[in-house]
Amino acid sequence: MIKRKNKPEFLSLKTILLLSLGISVGFHVLFTISAFFGNTLFFPEIKQDPQRHFHIWRILLFTACNFVLVFLLFLYNRRIFSVDFKKKGMRVFFLIFGSVLITTVLSLSFTLVPELIQPGDLRPDIMARFIRNGLMRDFSFMVVVLLVTKLLHTLYERNNIAVENEALRAKNVITHYEALKSQMDPHFMFNSLNTLQSLIGTDAERAQRYVQELSLVLRATLQNKEVVTLEQELQGVQAYCSLMQIRYGDNLHFDFKIDPKYHDYQVLPLSVQGLVENAIKHNVISGKQPLQVSIVTTEEPCLKVSNPIQPKITVEAGNGIGLANLTERYQLKWNRNVEIVNDGTTFEVVLPLVEPNA
Repeated sequence: MIKRKNKPEFLSLKTILLLSLGISVGFHVLFTISAFFGNTLFFPEIKQDPQRHFHIWRILLFTACNFVLVFLLFLYNRRIFSVDFKKKGMRVFFLIFGSVLITTVLSLSFTLVPELIQPGDLRPDIMARFIRNGLMRDFSFMVVVLLVTKLLHTLYERNNIAVENEALRAKNVITHYEALKSQMDPHFMFNSLNTLQSLIGTDAERAQRYVQELSLVLRATLQNKEVVTLEQELQGVQAYCSLMQIRYGDNLHFDFKIDPKYHDYQVLPLSVQGLVENAIKHNVISGKQPLQVSIVTTEEPCLKVSNPIQPKITVEAGNGIGLANLTERYQLKWNRNVEIVNDGTTFEVVLPLVEPNA
């Protein structure tokens, strides 16, 4: 089993104290009220002798003992829920086994201690009373604690998921905004319009294709989705690559090796396109130093985007879709890691592909 890191506990000590106090006091108030009407489960001797009076110290002692039991059970359950178990079912096993063990030991202690401190010999029916008045009562507390803990943990996890999804939505909004701002940047638009103008006068067919590819790039940028399929993402990427090849000519090459079986796998929108943009932005592209960007799938399954390192002397300003941003988005959405490798010769980023409905 592995202890979770950087995740707050879902039950604070103050909450455990209040819950323990409320459960132990509330139950014994109900037990006492029912006993006055002759319907108690845990004071059967009252049924046999209606004239016998309650001793307030006994009620307070039982309440204090059960408060200790409930408090320790909550602490134990909180500990178990804070651990990630590799095997399914191990959490349930530890919850039940540990709770039963704690309840049995404490129940036995709470039953024997009063008998030992009282003068005289032990009553012969002590084990029967231990099972009837001790275990039955304390196991009912154990079941309540387990149910309450499970309910609170479910609500806690749902709240965490909601918070993480909201953070991801906010991150996606920022990403889309920054991507759109980058595409609408005067420098980008100036280069695009200049290229289009030169094509209109010389090659109308290529100019028409250029306009179609540019519309696909802008459409991919404007999409408002939390996730897209790899096939959808590659449509925008290939359109962007076509624009860049028209601009750079034979100095820029793209090598796509995509296994069709991964077309329905999920990626974050603009993730692959952002990596291609970064490769073009941060590397020299010329007749002497042509750039080749590889986009390939692997068996893991992953998508690998790589390029030789040909650093520019003057680095262009970023557009807000950095690797840190991309890594954080993958962690928020799927708790998956983005692998970044820089060996000084080749720069490589590996994106995990997520199975549909994962």
